[in-house]
Amino acid sequence: MTPYQVSLIGEMELPRDRRSPRAARAAVGAWLGEDHPAGYNARLVVSELVTNSVLYADGSSAVRLRLYDFGRHIRVEVEDSGIRCAIPLLGVPQSDVENPAKEGGRGLFIVESVSDCWGIEILRDPAGCIVWSHIPLQE
Repeated sequence: MTPYQVSLIGEMELPRDRRSPRAARAAVGAWLGEDHPAGYNARLVVSELVTNSVLYADGSSAVRLRLYDFGRHIRVEVEDSGIRCAIPLLGVPQSDVENPAKEGGRGLFIVESVSDCWGIEILRDPAGCIVWSHIPLQE
């Protein structure tokens, strides 16, 4: 196995505000450029994870976005600080089965479908969590 260099591509703090997903997508686009082989999926995952954080996390603290280059994939991290995180659950709500045209509730399915893997890291001090995703480079 050939070792590879991990490098931080970009990091930013976002307010817990409904405009933050758009700002996060724009930042990722600027950091990676429009033609990056993981660019489209990275922007998609960032949009979903930042939206979840803004809508569902408990607390008034900002959301932190980090993007790393792992050589064969891009790692997206969205960090929530606070008493309770927006810990995502993957499952099809009954309301989605009954109403497939319903907006919302499918973000983690999107994250899972474009990621090699994704998960949650619980932080203890300070309390919070990091939701991360590994996005493969598209040939």
